[in-house]
Amino acid sequence: MSHTISSALLSLDLGAGWEFFHAKGNAWYGAIVPGCVHSDLRRHGLIPDPFYGRNERNLLWIEQTDWTYRNRFEVSAELLDAGNIELVAEGLDTIATIKLNGELLAQTDNMFVAYRLPVKSLLKPGTNLLEITFANPWDAIRQRDPNPEPTACDWVGGRTQLRKQQCSFGWDWGPRLATSGIWRPIRLEAWSMNRIEGYRVNQVHNTGACTLEVDIETARRSKQDRVEAVLSHEGEVVARVEQSVGQPLSIEVEKPQLWFPNGQGEQPVYELELTLYRGDDALDRKTHLLGLCEIKHEMKPDQWGECFQFTVNGRAVFAKGANWVPAHSFVNEGEAMIPDLLDSAVEANMNMLRVWGGGIYEVDSFYEGCLRRGLMVWQDFMFACVTYPGDEGFLRSVKAEAEHQVRRLRNHAHIALWCGNNEIVQLARKEMLDDAKKRRDYEKLFMGVLEKALQKHCPGADYIHTSEYNPDEFLAKTSNMNSGDAHFWGVWHSREPITSYEAQQHRFFSEFGMQAYPHVETARTFTESENIFSPEMDNHQRNGGGNQIIFHYVSELYRFPKDYRSTVYLSQIMQAFTLRFGIEHMRRSMPRTMGAIYWQLNDCWPVASWSSIDFGGRWKALQYAAKRFFSPALVSVKWLGEENLHISTNTVIKHIHGLEIYTVYDGPEATAGTLSWQLWDVSKNRIQDEGSQRVKLSSNDSKLRKTLKLQKAIAAHGQHNLVLRTHLSTDNGHASENTTFLTAPKRIEFPQVAIKLTVKKSSKGSYAITASADRIAYQVYLNLDEAIPHRLSDNFFDLFPGETKMLTLRTEQDLPVSEIRKLLSARSYVDAYLA
Repeated sequence: MSHTISSALLSLDLGAGWEFFHAKGNAWYGAIVPGCVHSDLRRHGLIPDPFYGRNERNLLWIEQTDWTYRNRFEVSAELLDAGNIELVAEGLDTIATIKLNGELLAQTDNMFVAYRLPVKSLLKPGTNLLEITFANPWDAIRQRDPNPEPTACDWVGGRTQLRKQQCSFGWDWGPRLATSGIWRPIRLEAWSMNRIEGYRVNQVHNTGACTLEVDIETARRSKQDRVEAVLSHEGEVVARVEQSVGQPLSIEVEKPQLWFPNGQGEQPVYELELTLYRGDDALDRKTHLLGLCEIKHEMKPDQWGECFQFTVNGRAVFAKGANWVPAHSFVNEGEAMIPDLLDSAVEANMNMLRVWGGGIYEVDSFYEGCLRRGLMVWQDFMFACVTYPGDEGFLRSVKAEAEHQVRRLRNHAHIALWCGNNEIVQLARKEMLDDAKKRRDYEKLFMGVLEKALQKHCPGADYIHTSEYNPDEFLAKTSNMNSGDAHFWGVWHSREPITSYEAQQHRFFSEFGMQAYPHVETARTFTESENIFSPEMDNHQRNGGGNQIIFHYVSELYRFPKDYRSTVYLSQIMQAFTLRFGIEHMRRSMPRTMGAIYWQLNDCWPVASWSSIDFGGRWKALQYAAKRFFSPALVSVKWLGEENLHISTNTVIKHIHGLEIYTVYDGPEATAGTLSWQLWDVSKNRIQDEGSQRVKLSSNDSKLRKTLKLQKAIAAHGQHNLVLRTHLSTDNGHASENTTFLTAPKRIEFPQVAIKLTVKKSSKGSYAITASADRIAYQVYLNLDEAIPHRLSDNFFDLFPGETKMLTLRTEQDLPVSEIRKLLSARSYVDAYLA
């Protein structure tokens, strides 16, 4: 253990030296802190891999068992001389009894609250013993609710009784692994004169200037103490201000470099250092990273009703992104995965992530990572999908949680919106209309406790009490196309046709999605089976009827797959097709619609789900598609007419008869570009018609550029034989391409095609690849041998004769070009059903 001294503040990290008691083995084992009991058990070989096969189903006993952690640590005389010594536990999961040297110190009941406990009187020179016993969540729930009943995404029931990560009890994409442990850092802090308890940084923006109003909260109000604030950018001091404790501190930033979301400008990061002094002695020091920006959530009248949009530094921004769930079922193991996931979001042209309300308030590195990468954050409080208790004890615990988390996160100006919960009004509306008590409980919690915490500790923060949200009237039907945000699940849950997206004119889409199977390489981590309906595979499909729905939508678009690998491939290009169709409609509807946040970016374990990135980081087809459909400049094609099937005779009786070509642009500055289109005959492998035009592109603008009436072409070449290829290239370097059929791809006779690949080494672990084909190759998928982790700059793309696709391949290990050529494979849609 090491002592960290900041003048009068002494800190003793208690992260090392922990043990946990395993009752079944009647023995103590080494533990890693921060961590959890599942990780500790697995590391010692006391349980099998919880993610493999059906192992998770046999590990329920862990959440039914109490667990004790202990740590023997040495305390120096120097630390004991301090006037105040406190145990700081940033996160205990969840029902914990804390003892120090055999004396009861505290009992806690909220995973999301940090605890600061005075311990000076209980410490002694030399060796001390800290013990934390975690009561099992199974019994803790039953003490509050003796007869819990299954509820949304909790097949046992009772999860709402505990302030604990809700999806740890299972979800329709996650396992039930309700764990226990010290999940955030724990330490001793010793101080004598004073310390910084907290601070709030309020940014006031005026044209060409920014003022930081800093409110410092100290443990003691002493006229002897002063605070020095130093603002730096890239190592250079921008401003230095000093003020007495209790007095307002104001920092004037001349010519501030403003922070903008990804795709809208730069992301300069400032560092604010606050030092508390008494005389010449530094008592405490805090640092915080800042993006200088003003983000507003606007809901104001317009021609369609009431907008739901975000403005950044006065500029309306179309929100492009995905929902975020914990990166790992055992959240401490997920922290190392966060940087790559955030990088993937940025590479896909996203500018916002929604921290979904059934997980956790994320770790500090997540918010700092979003800041550096230009990702705005929609922050849910951690409540989801069902009603919650409203008794005094529960509300008291939530009050402590909300105040702690708001104080922790309030200085992140890139948090664009706070939201009380996920889908509770949407799913429990009738229940609350029928039960006045549940309605009152809801109002006390989401319109009382949470909103008051924001008003007290982050005044001016934008807040909505639920999502989806209808601002017109509480407990009115939440889905409202004139105002609020929408969770549209007609495509998927209701099995509506993909084209039903175009009937949705919501102001902001904050949830919608489509499932796909994980890559074969990802599935290999939990089973050797290649049978989608095997017990192991079935355990990694958590949505009831999920497999049937996947096959339903695959069958609407594509031919039957020839094998397991082809099944995975078709599910992924179907997922990408569906989300592309929906999101292109949403972007064409700009500025009426001003956000598309799909469900979901990531997974917490390997599973069939709505994610665009497999657990472990492998991009699905959807993630590559997102890079294209979220491009600042987009060419998008809308069908005229529709393809309708006469069910009783399985006959297509209505057809698509034309196409509209749109350009969509959301870049910060106007530009111009070239739009071109080619109408191809698939069987003849040649262009039947083509055209191009120069276009002017304005920010946040969607324009119809060309209408193609295709009745004559259809009569001459056949509905199932035509495909439109469109390209948009802009003068400021953006490019977009699209492929549009006049029928489902399953009705088109694609030829088998040889895809020509060239590989050259660019640098260590980086390779330049070109791909071309002499016939139309739909949804080309390149892959290396499954044992080699890799990522391509693009994948699941279309190739047309005369086109050359240039790609970058990155591998974790450096390999000779000859090995890459040998291991690299290419396939297209036709290979999924032809032998």
